[in-house]
Amino acid sequence: MKILNILFPGLFLCFAAVSCQKDDMDSQNAANRQIADYLYAVEYDDYDFQANLAFFNEQLMPDYPGCSEVRKGRFVGRNLDWYINNDASAIIKINHTDDHYASIGMTGCFPDLSNALAKSGVFSDAYRYLPFKTVDGINEKGLYIGINVAPTGETSFDPSTWEPYAYGHGAAHTNPSSDMHYCVMYLVRVVLDRAGSVDEAMDVIAGIDWTDPVDFPQQGVSQAFHWLICDSEKSVVLEFMDNEAVYTIAPDNCEPSLGNIMTNFTNCLMEKGVIQEHGCGLERWDILHDNYASTPETFEGMQELMKKVWYTNAYTIDPSSHDFWFTEWCDGGLSSIDMYRNYALCDKTEFVEGFRDFLKIYDDPDNWHSDDTPLWYSTHTSIYDLESKSFRVLVHEGRDGQQDYYEVSLENSHFPKPLNSVE
Repeated sequence: MKILNILFPGLFLCFAAVSCQKDDMDSQNAANRQIADYLYAVEYDDYDFQANLAFFNEQLMPDYPGCSEVRKGRFVGRNLDWYINNDASAIIKINHTDDHYASIGMTGCFPDLSNALAKSGVFSDAYRYLPFKTVDGINEKGLYIGINVAPTGETSFDPSTWEPYAYGHGAAHTNPSSDMHYCVMYLVRVVLDRAGSVDEAMDVIAGIDWTDPVDFPQQGVSQAFHWLICDSEKSVVLEFMDNEAVYTIAPDNCEPSLGNIMTNFTNCLMEKGVIQEHGCGLERWDILHDNYASTPETFEGMQELMKKVWYTNAYTIDPSSHDFWFTEWCDGGLSSIDMYRNYALCDKTEFVEGFRDFLKIYDDPDNWHSDDTPLWYSTHTSIYDLESKSFRVLVHEGRDGQQDYYEVSLENSHFPKPLNSVE
């Protein structure tokens, strides 16, 4: 298999003065490098955290998709699942300063940065807060973190409090006495910037008052989240339950557990034997768990493991192979939450056959990346090496002829000149 290396020549993006006014910002050098269709690389010499914080708070309530993450030995695999779309995925490189560690990672695709806009090189407000859109990354100390969604409304150890689609308030206010009050959407960026190990990350998280996304200006939208955090010695899943940070710790980084495999159900509840009314992501967790032992501790091994849980693969397998819980399927007039609670009512064979028939629509590349399709797939797969502090990434399940993983390393130098810029 051919591995293409991102050398990062020809790209430089200086965000040292993000706090400036928009007119000044537009006159700055804003650039990215196109790596492949729907994949771009952006580097920041520095960025103003507080200015990004203020701008991000005012601009949008971000959505995050269903995903799969797994750590085995020195490798961490991550699929990010979302609707097929025309949005760009971006590799983010933040260089070291006195205020934060250097880091590299991936943003989730989002409508503010379409593929056409990114390809044009035209300045967009999206570049102002792109560092805050990092969904998985590793810093110069070898600390990895990635974010997935978790069931909304099930953020208490008391099941009697669970309400479908309710605001979970798992992190309503975790540390009110702190002078730092951040939405949990910033947690990936904060940890990459400020922590050098899992233990340091736990200390950093404990010192901040974390709040749920419902506190954003756009009321009426909320989502629960959880995070996989790994270093060379430890793997944990972080979840906010009853306004406290709760960690599920992997007893062994080379054995499958609720501390090193994370999809979209609440790991700490499962560890305590509390079964949720719906098990979003259980089918993908089962696939990762069942194939974990046979997966070689190599990049190629992790690549094949993550391919098994590409969204389009996980939902077209033999339904009798796994506990099949559905997140996007309604039948016979049942709502999604009814299906969650009564999954046995669904004809599993009918579901798989229907999904396969639906996929045939996308045999024609002209149908890919449609803005109005309900079809999901894995928009990027990133595989991190904790020892080399690098990762390799493939976007859109290798569609669009993208069959090669692209290798990204912190050792890449500054970009001497932008390929595309706005003066």
